[in-house]
Amino acid sequence: MGSVLSLRGIRHRRGGRDVLDLDELDVAAGERLAVLGPNGAGKTTLLRLMAGLEAPTTGTVELDGVRTVHADAEVRRRIGYATQRAGLLSTTVQRNVELPLRWRGAGRAARREAARAALRRLGVEHLAERPAPALSGGEAQRVSLARALALEPRLLLLDEPAAGLDAQARRSFLDDLAGLLADRSISVVHVSHRADEALRLADRVAVLVEGSIRQLAEPPGVLREPADATVARLVGYENVVRGRVAGDGRVLLHGRPCGLTTDRPPGEVTIAAWATAIRLGNPNPGSLEATVDQVAAGPGRWEVVLAGKEALRAHLSLPERPPAPGERCSVALDPELATLLAG
Repeated sequence: MGSVLSLRGIRHRRGGRDVLDLDELDVAAGERLAVLGPNGAGKTTLLRLMAGLEAPTTGTVELDGVRTVHADAEVRRRIGYATQRAGLLSTTVQRNVELPLRWRGAGRAARREAARAALRRLGVEHLAERPAPALSGGEAQRVSLARALALEPRLLLLDEPAAGLDAQARRSFLDDLAGLLADRSISVVHVSHRADEALRLADRVAVLVEGSIRQLAEPPGVLREPADATVARLVGYENVVRGRVAGDGRVLLHGRPCGLTTDRPPGEVTIAAWATAIRLGNPNPGSLEATVDQVAAGPGRWEVVLAGKEALRAHLSLPERPPAPGERCSVALDPELATLLAG
């Protein structure tokens, strides 16, 4: 499939500093692209350039071959944009959702029909006559998304759509959003600083760090083979530590074998391991050992922090007896749940 959205040679400066530096990025028809990055990485700026709300300092952003900046109403109508904050006006839900259609000159009957259809898709049609200020956070986010969808856009831009919602409202909203995005008639770019949201809703993930894309891959590729330590931490690896490859291929952590082997040449290496990769046992001669620093109950698990030069975090299943603080343990890494990074 051809590209719906195309960015080329993007360099963007604001306040005397570089904000974005992207050679190229394409979004295909019906594709869901997640942009994952920490606060300040340039995610919202990237969406604003895609929407044509800002012009890049250099480079081009095109939707179906037409530049989005200063585009006419017909091109702008193909873009739906739901911002991080719902930003609803103090009027009814119905009028809020109709607003972008009114700006684009749609007739009254057409506006009403499109707004109702969009609210129906989000399961909030019953709120149409309710004043927007009376909505809960989750309801307001759904209405904001309905407003973006009312245009029947070719490209939908989502800026942290579940921001500010509590855990239960977030889960419910993301469940509904995942179902909505199964409709492949719309290309979607969704930005988030949360790996669970980005990975769940994406066909591909672009990891954005300091304005540049560090890695662009399908979710399994980013999870199994993060490009570097920064990417590993962003996608959720709880343990990112320095190690060394010995001459026999064993990977050493704190000078002791940690259970990993590799065919890489000897030298320094970074180990990324999920907390579930940490296996604890009784100390034995020659094993990697650590002292338990903290033990706490977590959601469906025990969370154990091991003291050392670089603290390790382990997750144990609840049926297991966790070690006590101060207890000495052997430590090994499950090779199925750990990976080696360059350098």
